[in-house]
Amino acid sequence: MKKSLKIASIALASLLAAGVFAGCGGDQKAASSKAAAAADGKTSVKLVLSSTERPLSWADENGKLQGYEYDIWQEVNKNLKDYHLDIQAVPPETQDVMMESGDAKVASGGYYRTPRREQDYIVPKTPIGVSSVMVYMSKENAQKYHSLEDVIKGGGKLVPNTPNGGIYKVLTDWNKAHDNIMKEVPIQDGLTPAERLTSLKNGQYDALVYPNNLGVEDIAKAMNFDIVALDKPIKVNETVVIVNKNEQKLADEIEAALEKLSKDGTLQKISEKWYHRNLFDQLKEAQAEAGK
Repeated sequence: MKKSLKIASIALASLLAAGVFAGCGGDQKAASSKAAAAADGKTSVKLVLSSTERPLSWADENGKLQGYEYDIWQEVNKNLKDYHLDIQAVPPETQDVMMESGDAKVASGGYYRTPRREQDYIVPKTPIGVSSVMVYMSKENAQKYHSLEDVIKGGGKLVPNTPNGGIYKVLTDWNKAHDNIMKEVPIQDGLTPAERLTSLKNGQYDALVYPNNLGVEDIAKAMNFDIVALDKPIKVNETVVIVNKNEQKLADEIEAALEKLSKDGTLQKISEKWYHRNLFDQLKEAQAEAGK
């Protein structure tokens, strides 16, 4: 039933995608882009990014798409031989619908490489980014807690995360590795980053476990909330691209483009533009620590 509802909502997903672009003449740009692709003999395929996850990717009030992943896809497009990516921005839940239905062929959105994603999609080898899962808290709490283990053993409460999401899995794995010191991993669906930070700011919770590539520090600053990230991440993950299972040739071209952009330093430069640091260094450090 759930699957049927998702597929049935594809018309809404397409309307949402089109609506985002209409705000700044996006429909004309998309049409022009497709026409240019056709003139070059390239196949145009739809790629969906998140319209809400700043600085990863987001659309402003005029529908203009920008952000870390958007810049990378602009560079990837320049390096594709037989394809042109028609980049559209939609809410994250709509990305899922459009990929499951086959309306979109490619998506990215800070995705972790998981067994489920590798089963459902082609996941190119080269990562598009890096996400360090950090423990955030108020300055006051940082005086008494120095690790996630300190928080749990000290009776502190974690801001809930999305059930079965990437952070939920990170916390579940962490808990198993620490003798299940948490009775259960706290979950709640539908919380925005701002809502999570508000619950931390007002003292409802003591710590927030969250990726460092989704702008949580900038959101806290806009809320006049001084948060502190503990020095060491509890997990460093590659973030990846997902491609429709039937599009192996497209996936191969995307992989070749990402590999080139990684080797020539373009990915790293875009990281420094949006995050003021090279996130890929964190991955190297984690791999070195793990003895890889």
